[in-house]
Amino acid sequence: MDEKKVKLNVIFVCTGNTCRSPMAEFMFKEFLREKKRIGDFNVTSAGLEAGKGDVLTPQAAEAMNVLGVKCNPERKAKVFTVQMSLENDVIIGMTDEHAYRCHSDNAVSFTELIGTPIADPYGRSVNVYLDTAAQMRSAFDKILELCDGKLAEKRVKN
Repeated sequence: MDEKKVKLNVIFVCTGNTCRSPMAEFMFKEFLREKKRIGDFNVTSAGLEAGKGDVLTPQAAEAMNVLGVKCNPERKAKVFTVQMSLENDVIIGMTDEHAYRCHSDNAVSFTELIGTPIADPYGRSVNVYLDTAAQMRSAFDKILELCDGKLAEKRVKN
């Protein structure tokens, strides 16, 4: 048994878990598959104010389709919980407020990563969603670098 096979738990957090955070989740998984790194991570998403039964917005699903990113448009939104703040090694908030409201030393915002928050595209056009996706994607190399540091620490502890 390989005792070094440790996975890093990463969660993207926004408000409703119907646009930004699931898009980031789906795209980051695709990014990790392309890098042949998906096996090192558990990636998910949640919303601080997610509504029970809410699903991906049609524009988010269409944006993912345009980008060739696999997604499940029927996935149910998840509410971010205290348990999630404890279980995740890296928590990435769309804004400084999202990161702050996760109440975790493991939380970081896109503002800290790329100098700007990820604005909410809810109710806007697919083109706005595509711009949002591009903005999030621009942070993935930095996110992976951050994750690799945390993964190395976690492997040492185990």
